[in-house]
Amino acid sequence: MIDLGLLAVVLIAAAAGGLVCLRALAALPAEEAEWLVPGVAVGLGMVATVGLGLAELDVLRPVPIALVGLAAVVLGRKDLARALRAVDRTRVRAAWPFLAVCGALLLAESLAMVAPPVGGDQTKYQLAYPRLYAAAGGLVPTPWSFWGQMQFLQNFVFAIGFALSGGALARFLNGAFGVLTGIALGTLARRHLGAECGPAAGALFFTLPITWSMMTHAGSDLPVVLYAALATAALFDWRASGRAADVRRAGLMAGLAGASKVMGLLVPALLGLALAGLLLRRTVPPGRAAALVIGFGLPALLAASPCYVRNAVDTGNPIYPFGYRLLGGRHWSPAAGEYLADYYRQYQSIYAARRDGEPYAGLAVARFPWDLTMHPDSFENAARATLDVSPFMLAFVPALLLVRRRRAQALAVAGIGFAYAAIVSTGAWAHPRYVLPGIALVLAAAVPAASTLLGRRLAAAVVALTIAGNLTLIGRYLGTLWPDQLRVAVGRLAPEEFLRRYSPRYAFWERANVAVPPAGRVLVLEKIPHPYYIERPFVLASYLEQGLIDYRTIDSAAALADTARGLGVSHVAVDLSAFAAAGDPFEAAVGRLWQAFISGECEPVLREGEYGLYALRAARASAPLGEQVDG
Repeated sequence: MIDLGLLAVVLIAAAAGGLVCLRALAALPAEEAEWLVPGVAVGLGMVATVGLGLAELDVLRPVPIALVGLAAVVLGRKDLARALRAVDRTRVRAAWPFLAVCGALLLAESLAMVAPPVGGDQTKYQLAYPRLYAAAGGLVPTPWSFWGQMQFLQNFVFAIGFALSGGALARFLNGAFGVLTGIALGTLARRHLGAECGPAAGALFFTLPITWSMMTHAGSDLPVVLYAALATAALFDWRASGRAADVRRAGLMAGLAGASKVMGLLVPALLGLALAGLLLRRTVPPGRAAALVIGFGLPALLAASPCYVRNAVDTGNPIYPFGYRLLGGRHWSPAAGEYLADYYRQYQSIYAARRDGEPYAGLAVARFPWDLTMHPDSFENAARATLDVSPFMLAFVPALLLVRRRRAQALAVAGIGFAYAAIVSTGAWAHPRYVLPGIALVLAAAVPAASTLLGRRLAAAVVALTIAGNLTLIGRYLGTLWPDQLRVAVGRLAPEEFLRRYSPRYAFWERANVAVPPAGRVLVLEKIPHPYYIERPFVLASYLEQGLIDYRTIDSAAALADTARGLGVSHVAVDLSAFAAAGDPFEAAVGRLWQAFISGECEPVLREGEYGLYALRAARASAPLGEQVDG
């Protein structure tokens, strides 16, 4: 309950601060009833910037955070009060069936958020590094993993959560992004695709099994969808009203999408092109057109830049480790980049076999929409229920050709979404999570298409049936962790016992954290480490995710031991299964090196499952010169 109270406080401060920012930019929506969601969304972006700033100053602590929040509330209290009073309660009452379903689902998700995280990207980097920053009260140099530079807008929001309370607040803040995203998509559909489309579009997205997965596993994709929807809505507001304020708001939201993830930079790029196209079509005078372009581009640049500037300062590359051949970057190399690309190709090949296929190449990517709908489990090590996007979009997008009312808006929303998904699919990785912003926009456009094709009543029945199908799939997913997550939430199961049941890594680190003294430092030998559960100073030594320790130049166990001692390592934790890994010659060579290092340079301390902890032996004293000569 304390974390829920803190969540409310953070959201109030964020809303007030966001409205202050929008007013300062003269970018508030024309109607006060539309202020609240953009205000909270912009405010969360400001929370992230504050989190990064405080972390840079090594004052990421509750008191400085509280002072900044208090200042935001004082400055924005009047606008926040106006926004709350202006909320249209008639719309809320009209959408009550959808709200009831989504509210029940949110309750189930919130109970899952109370339990500690298990597996996935959240324990690898989405929550692991924010937790590390909060514990240290500031940024911690992590040159031994490029994931330390994959910390964007939402990660510093999570860092604020960890600094104020703990993991539950950080996970609740992740859930807040999901709730706002559903509302934002509904608002986009209601304002620009048809008043009756809003609740259906929001509920269809919020009940997607993939949305459940991301609500209960902290990540970066929901914020991109949120800001993409708000930016698109703001651009369409300008198209309808001609207000420059709407263009500035579109730029700000698009920039925040770019601040959430490197792929999110497509949002300002695509919307910037859309704005340019509209300006050319309207033959706007050059001076006014330039002012509008600057009004879009400058807020987008300022909103997107903080985390990229941090990366440029730390590594010399704002999008590290990507673009290495062009931009360079410390503790990385062309060979490391090529090996990472090879790994992802192998990964895609393994799971493409689930659909009896191969990674997409060339025109084969045209199959992606079908595979996305029918085989969502063929993109990563996950059950269908975690990545399913429902068949609604694929079924009704063709009917966009039949839409007559607000046809241009519907086609534009679908076009922006399709362009995003197509660019990511062909240029990066055709993966359900990566194309989710595009999926969300196309899904919203499919709602009026379904209504046109089927008629309102039959379309409403199909929407209800789709939501029921989504909930059925989620129900299958509930049968794994959720019963025990519920027990944790109601106090019937200790969080530690929950983790012992479901996380072999936690079971190991629970013992290892005790065995390693507070002044010790652990070298983690694992291909894909998940450092969330480590409570002692550590160095990650993956051969996949870092270049500080270059296994291409280390040719012996003794050399690896000297490198470890140079990093201040006292203990070594190792994934013992890595000794036998041989997915490629380089991996096999590293496995042999690790095995020789453990057997020749370390002493065993404990073993738990597939993980072992060892103490690194002290460096041997140099032999007298005569002995060296004699051999």
